[in-house]
Amino acid sequence: MTAYDLLTRHLQDIQMMLNEHANLLNSVNEGGDIPVLHKCFSACPYKQRLKETLLETIQVLEESRKAFKSRQLEALRKKLIEVLAETA
Repeated sequence: MTAYDLLTRHLQDIQMMLNEHANLLNSVNEGGDIPVLHKCFSACPYKQRLKETLLETIQVLEESRKAFKSRQLEALRKKLIEVLAETA
């Protein structure tokens, strides 16, 4: 991916988030309630990518659990599961 492609993609993401924020403002202005906030921020592409990466990491740690039997890896896997659950 070139720098131009990356910047173009980021600009598109920013435009999408601005549109979602505008919709949120309209909803709040019309008397919408707070749960709308969760919908807006959960659509963030960066947050979604982070969740996907955490899930993939947890799966790899789970698959390698029997091969390595490391308490440190087990603790890390459990911590990642907690973080993923908190951000879901």
